[in-house]
Amino acid sequence: MSTKSNSWNVKLTTESSKASSSTPISSKYLILCTGSHPITSPLPLQSSITASKITQIDLDPALKPSFLKTILPANLPLTIGVMGASHSAILVLRNLYNLASSTHPQLRIKWFTRHPLRYAEERDGWIFRDNTGLKGAVATWAKDNLEESVLPKSDVSKYLTKIYTHKEKEQEYYEEHLPSCTHVVQAIGYRNNALPRLENEKGVLDVKYDNETAGFTDQTGKEVKGLYGAGIAFPERVTDPEKNVEHAVGLWKFMKYLQRVVPEWRA
Repeated sequence: MSTKSNSWNVKLTTESSKASSSTPISSKYLILCTGSHPITSPLPLQSSITASKITQIDLDPALKPSFLKTILPANLPLTIGVMGASHSAILVLRNLYNLASSTHPQLRIKWFTRHPLRYAEERDGWIFRDNTGLKGAVATWAKDNLEESVLPKSDVSKYLTKIYTHKEKEQEYYEEHLPSCTHVVQAIGYRNNALPRLENEKGVLDVKYDNETAGFTDQTGKEVKGLYGAGIAFPERVTDPEKNVEHAVGLWKFMKYLQRVVPEWRA
């Protein structure tokens, strides 16, 4: 993608079994909606041989109960390690519990978490942890089943073991508990997908996103005309009344952000 004469020139390439072809498109505006993907890291085990024996389940399929059911054998003993305490992590735990308590009776869960559960909280006209705390049905399920005071009495405890990986001894906890897992799901956040190659008459553009205007600046700090971002890769930075800073994530919040900034966009 390149910009010349105050317009963006985009080349879309398609490939078939016979040949490849490209279609040029020109516009004064280029809106990047490139999305993001779940973060995965090497398993925190000293032995690479042990780590290689553990099957990693991607977060996206782990969030789909019907698909998760098909990829996990129902007639074998399984131990699934789940890393994280986010909204996604709790959804995965609930999905696995539903399988263990129904079609997969030999399934067991080890939940690795660094901190207690965090919930969104109603305040006077605003919501504390609006973007990072658990909400709705997921929050209710977590409160009813996963908190320290209720987990031992919950049916979930028949299948799930909660392991606090305290920072001081985090590696020790993983070395002790992770090798017994047959599978692992990492629910530790999302990372932006790579941007397409951007160029102007001076060469390749290295751009920086502005979380208040949805625009971009170049290497020198100069505004890049006509270039904007939207969606999960480019959320708005918000500050609550207690000065806590978060990124506003969610379809409704993306739309609200765009309604505010789009009238100010310039080519």
